[in-house]
Amino acid sequence: MPEPEEQKPKREDSFKPYLKYSGLAFQMIGALVLAAWAGMKLDEAMGNENPWMTILLLVVAVVASMVLVVVSLNKKQ
Repeated sequence: MPEPEEQKPKREDSFKPYLKYSGLAFQMIGALVLAAWAGMKLDEAMGNENPWMTILLLVVAVVASMVLVVVSLNKKQ
């Protein structure tokens, strides 16, 4: 009787972590670009000499992105 072959992980299963984390990276980049654009528009509309709104929105976007990453890493599959 032949021995059962080792079960090889499916190719799709081996790509899932890469897809998940690359998606998170693109989401973070998108959030930062959107925050920078919105901050520049707000600074322009408010007539600020210093880019306070841009800085504020970028900090908020970074914190939100980090929270998203931590929640995603702690999430059970």
